[in-house]
Amino acid sequence: MRDESEVWQALLKRKGLSVTDLAAQLGVTRQHAHRLLTGRRPAETQRAELEVALAMGSPGSGHPLYAIGELDDLGELDLVPAGDAQPLFADREVATRVALDVDAASRHVCVVPVWPTYAWRNLVAFHAAWGADPEPRKLFVVDDTDDELPLDVVLEEIRTGFEATLRARTLAHDPDLLDEVHTRLGGYTTRLPQ
Repeated sequence: MRDESEVWQALLKRKGLSVTDLAAQLGVTRQHAHRLLTGRRPAETQRAELEVALAMGSPGSGHPLYAIGELDDLGELDLVPAGDAQPLFADREVATRVALDVDAASRHVCVVPVWPTYAWRNLVAFHAAWGADPEPRKLFVVDDTDDELPLDVVLEEIRTGFEATLRARTLAHDPDLLDEVHTRLGGYTTRLPQ
């Protein structure tokens, strides 16, 4: 599983923020913010503020939720659907447990704070790529305590979906397939990163 400091830095870059911008949002010095981002200072006391500032999407009210994501070696960060659904988590610890369980399917897996609107738009884009209409019920909070099903049953079901998605995505990192794509595209591309 990717280190949390790598995820913080990728989120900072994705948001287009500088360390100085983040420090101002957190009300700390630039040096303190840098230490939080790099993991040289424990984030526990300011985790909630960091997550609000860096969560994927436009800030909403309250606290962001958590999604399983993938952070590749080039710093690209994406949400990972479980099959055709986008499970979210209210509790970061539950999301971390699931990420650790599916870590064998991808060394890029991580936990990402995300605003629900962003997760919905990501799900819509995923379905649009297949020419299908998205269903709001396919975006849900896994550890919502109002559900009738036991949490462990739901976790096992989505774990299977995450693993299938992650195994399919490993093809995007396969050097032989990247070479084949490069060859097929001929002079239209530069060498694809591996």
